[in-house]
Amino acid sequence: MNLFEKLTSNSPRNEKTAKDLKTYLSQRYDLLKLELLEKSSQILSVILSMLIVVVCAVAVLIYLSSALISWLTLALNAGWAYTIVCVILIGIILVVLHYKDTLFINPLIRKFSRILYAEKDESEKVIEPEIEMPKEGGDNEQ
Repeated sequence: MNLFEKLTSNSPRNEKTAKDLKTYLSQRYDLLKLELLEKSSQILSVILSMLIVVVCAVAVLIYLSSALISWLTLALNAGWAYTIVCVILIGIILVVLHYKDTLFINPLIRKFSRILYAEKDESEKVIEPEIEMPKEGGDNEQ
């Protein structure tokens, strides 16, 4: 007699085992949904914070460029001031493109891998229920 036949036979022990199995699977499914929600919210917060940092950095770069152009216009004519600021910005773009892996990609991958593959602490570990397996040799209880 295989395991499926043992579980499908009508006995109080099998009904309790099936009920326990259903409860266990339901709780594991709920736990999976909660963990997915937690991890996705952490990833979304990282993405949003990076987006805010990038927008603020662009705003700072625009204001600094405007200030540098105003200052250089006093010393040089406006054409040279815009040219110098444009060369500086192109240099910044080239440096960022050259070091993009070190500056952006590697830290993001590390952060996402910490979020997705984090080990649980001892206090957060799931307590697995002990499921009694029926003893060989019949359904009679002792």
